Amino acid sequence: MYASKGPVVEEWADRRFFRPVGWRIAKALLPTRISPDAVTLASLVLGVVAGHLFWYRTAWVNAAGVLLFIASDVLDSVDGQLARLRGTSTRMGRILDGLADSGRFISLYGHLAARLYAAGWGWEGPALAIAALLSHSYQAAAADFIRQAYLHFAIGAGGELDVAEPAEIRGAESIWERITSWIYGDYTRRQAWLFPRTTALARSLSGRDVPESLRRSWAERQRWVVRGCAWIAQNIRFLLLALTAVPHWPAAYCWIVVGPLNVVLIFLILAHEREPKFHAQLA
Repeated sequence: MYASKGPVVEEWADRRFFRPVGWRIAKALLPTRISPDAVTLASLVLGVVAGHLFWYRTAWVNAAGVLLFIASDVLDSVDGQLARLRGTSTRMGRILDGLADSGRFISLYGHLAARLYAAGWGWEGPALAIAALLSHSYQAAAADFIRQAYLHFAIGAGGELDVAEPAEIRGAESIWERITSWIYGDYTRRQAWLFPRTTALARSLSGRDVPESLRRSWAERQRWVVRGCAWIAQNIRFLLLALTAVPHWPAAYCWIVVGPLNVVLIFLILAHEREPKFHAQLA
């Protein structure tokens, strides 16, 4: 069976569909020479094509875009599981995975922007789509950080919480590694800006075991916050696209991302940041 991170940090769709299917594909690829990075690239290509399909005002073409996004997300699960099966998980792999996620949704919002402009929205359409893209990027970063923090503090295993200073994240072997490391450093910098107290707590405990009192408290008090991430994470985007863009309401999708989902984002950040503050008060 696939290596689960636990029911708290994995959504229902991940546990029931994306991870099991990804695990089967990863097992099939294990004896081949196909690398996790190649799977990441395939995920990116599918995602970029999926985003392009939302340029068209045809319901079945948009529905195909949703299905391609789902297929792309399956491959996004495959690359990580294949790397873990081979014992080749690296920070660079995580960077490439993040870049692929960004590329897929840049394609989506770019094509939605062009679609709204062509539909007569003028420059207000692209402005709305860009605002949705920026909102999406912070929502995804926050959901990832909250889940990784839970694995780090409450579970003590399976997480990839990275609170290194951006200056410490460097790729010295090539220009490509330098560029990707800079982009990843910007990603972690945004997370540190959103969660300054949690970042400071993680850095203060670097190289030490998490105190048992903190572990128990985090598990008890942050469980519902982690589950709330489902409202701003990736899977809900596919449902929202199916309910809005496919019936020819692409602007509705962007407004939902900019409006209600940002309200949820702020609420989850405030709830999450209470935990390190709580422990600082106890100290």
